Amino acid sequence: MSSPFAKQMAPSAEFIINQGATVVDCGCYGWRLADRCEQVGAMLIGVDQSEPPGRPRNVTFAPISAGVIALPDGVADVVVASHVLEHVIAPVEFMWELTRITSPGGLIWLEAPSELSAKPIASTEADDHSFESFWDDPTHIRPWTPGALYRLALSCHCVPLAISRCDAGGIPSARMVARKSAVIQPAMRPRYVSLRNVPPGVQNAWAHVWGGHPDFSAAGFNCTQAEPQTTAEEIA
Repeated sequence: MSSPFAKQMAPSAEFIINQGATVVDCGCYGWRLADRCEQVGAMLIGVDQSEPPGRPRNVTFAPISAGVIALPDGVADVVVASHVLEHVIAPVEFMWELTRITSPGGLIWLEAPSELSAKPIASTEADDHSFESFWDDPTHIRPWTPGALYRLALSCHCVPLAISRCDAGGIPSARMVARKSAVIQPAMRPRYVSLRNVPPGVQNAWAHVWGGHPDFSAAGFNCTQAEPQTTAEEIA
């Protein structure tokens, strides 16, 4: 199957949430996915280190502690982590935990500040409280390039379906939708991915890392479908 990956803009998280889905929002402060889940009849589970205030009705909460989410394997059809990854010290282990709670064939949506967010020069007047640079947040660990998100998915037995740059409230960011392999085995572990000297293309990368061929299909996400009224903007 030919890859549609290279031509796709990754849609908003709301776009991949469909009726009847179980959605896990990792980093759920503000409960921003609650309206969409109520609108389409999806079940929302918020995940954070402690429960944020104002949990909407019919929404449940599960804590994450020491990198472990208090949810069973394969519980979610869609897992979202918006602007969480840049704070994570062990990103591969975090991605593997997101993969664990995702059902086989389910979707993982990630967005994080890109390397472009580290280019602006920070203000020299610290007390002006401006936020000009990625490094103005003392909890930031690293920015994420599209290529880093791509390798992160592959290392955790997930197929990158779409990756693009976007503008997240003025913050240059990178966004990815990945699909958990339907054939992942409990004994599998993440693998380091360098892809040095591997020919371009997801199929070649998958064959190099895992063998065989990736499956680009995903329930609830058509790689050839354009998102209506998308909020993502390509950055030149």
